[in-house]
Amino acid sequence: MKPLRGSLVTMLAAVLVVVMTACAHIPFSGPVERGDQQEEESPQGIRYFPAGPTDGATREEIVQGFIEAGTGMQNDFSTARQYLTGEAAANWDPNGNVVVTEGQVSMKSETDDEVVVSVPAYGNVNASGVYEESISPNTQTLRFRLQNVDGEWRISQAPDGIILIQQAFTDLFEPRTLTFFDGAQQFTSPDLRWYPDDNQAATRAVEGLLGGPADWMLPGAAVTTAFPNGTGLLGPVRMNGAVAIVNFSDALSETSAGALSLIRLQLEQTLTSFPDITGVELQVNGARLDVALPSPEDVITSPQVNSSPLVQQDGTLGYLSGGSISPPEGADTVSAEVQRLEPIRGALSASRGTVALLTEDGTYAMRFEDEQATFIDGRGGQVEPALDNWDWVWSQSTTQPGLYLTRIGEYSTFQLALPTQIAPDFVSHQISRDGTRIVFLYEADGGVELAVSPIVRDENGTPTQIGDPIVLPVPGEQPNDVAWVDSSSVAMLVGSSEGTTDVRLYQVGGSFTTLGSIPSAMQAAGSNTLAGMRVVDRQGTLYAPRGTRWQASEVIITFLYAQV
Repeated sequence: MKPLRGSLVTMLAAVLVVVMTACAHIPFSGPVERGDQQEEESPQGIRYFPAGPTDGATREEIVQGFIEAGTGMQNDFSTARQYLTGEAAANWDPNGNVVVTEGQVSMKSETDDEVVVSVPAYGNVNASGVYEESISPNTQTLRFRLQNVDGEWRISQAPDGIILIQQAFTDLFEPRTLTFFDGAQQFTSPDLRWYPDDNQAATRAVEGLLGGPADWMLPGAAVTTAFPNGTGLLGPVRMNGAVAIVNFSDALSETSAGALSLIRLQLEQTLTSFPDITGVELQVNGARLDVALPSPEDVITSPQVNSSPLVQQDGTLGYLSGGSISPPEGADTVSAEVQRLEPIRGALSASRGTVALLTEDGTYAMRFEDEQATFIDGRGGQVEPALDNWDWVWSQSTTQPGLYLTRIGEYSTFQLALPTQIAPDFVSHQISRDGTRIVFLYEADGGVELAVSPIVRDENGTPTQIGDPIVLPVPGEQPNDVAWVDSSSVAMLVGSSEGTTDVRLYQVGGSFTTLGSIPSAMQAAGSNTLAGMRVVDRQGTLYAPRGTRWQASEVIITFLYAQV
């Protein structure tokens, strides 16, 4: 066993452990420091400076050094390329894949010229910046071919991509939210990507926009872009003060004023999320285009709801603030129907003036101006109905499974098929406010699963398809409830074997976060931010997040309404 070169710096205790056949654990890392700020460019974050190959290194040490050098992103991974033959260095694509691990890989030599590395992967980032997380590690096998060059071992074949421990990944990559649209281009839809945190991050984000939505979001159907096919970026994004200058090919020259307005919105929403960018200048072949943004009435960029929780307290419906309850404006007939029907769950859209009410008898729905609610689903065993901004009620029964859709005002019902990956007896579901995604929580073989699927609609907003989901196992034993917290994050309540209920957060396209536990928690409801999220337990006690803990309110409620 030979110790690897390099030292464990005190500034960052990031350790990747390699286990060789018949060898003990071997830690290795490279020096790390903060990069200097460049004039007219974004400041760099933490940078690693791994060592290059040393004379006389063994095949295994060359592979180890190459893996370690994946942290050195500067100069197009010039240090890592030193471990490769000339041809391999020219062909290797470090951006092809990022494997995120917790710090231990195993290595063995299968032949005289091949080294096999097994990596317990907790996450992967593909070439488009799309991140896929695993709650438990899945082992990925990487094969390296080596050859002797002038008396020194070098890698002649290497898989594209790099391997990073979680700490290094956090240091070197940043999540960036790209902006696309729903099918009707009435709402913006977020698409989270992960790019290296360097001076090319804005350029990568624009290239991500040109590449279109992530494949799982069914580009062109569930989620769309305003950029025409064939649009190219002419050079990197440049900065003029705090304004990002983006120069496109002449593919945009024939684009309509309306489409250019949407393109401007995609750029503005995407790039102004960077801390040092406050505006965008759009160019075609170097000529500036003065393009107005679409009006907020034409495209809704951030659907907001009332920041106060919407609750049911005995027979009263209203927003809870300071211990008092105020009914939604214009919802007098709804309040009367709530007293008459005594619902046990519900969802309400103040912007659309619609509500869905689950009672012991089944699900009702109505518009604010209706005199009474309409009975739409009489199946037993129903769960909380979901409501979207196209006035569709999505109802489900665990005893007579089937996802039924009913449009308020028309009241004709049809069943929408589920992807085969989703359990038909799912216990909770909710639609994102942009209408492009639906989230499910259900019990699966061996535990609990969360699924997020795209929604395809026709020109009238009628859902026609639920696409194949992202499926994630969730630690715990009993699925209770799921709710959208904001435009890109969902919270779930999952019962544990200890009798408590864990609160977990999943950022779609990102990672899981544990938000502690609440005894007997039964329902969650989102707002506009995580701070506005509320949880209620079986005794009616309402909880709000306060720093790292949950604070109980003195107010007792019956249940929380989902706000749409």
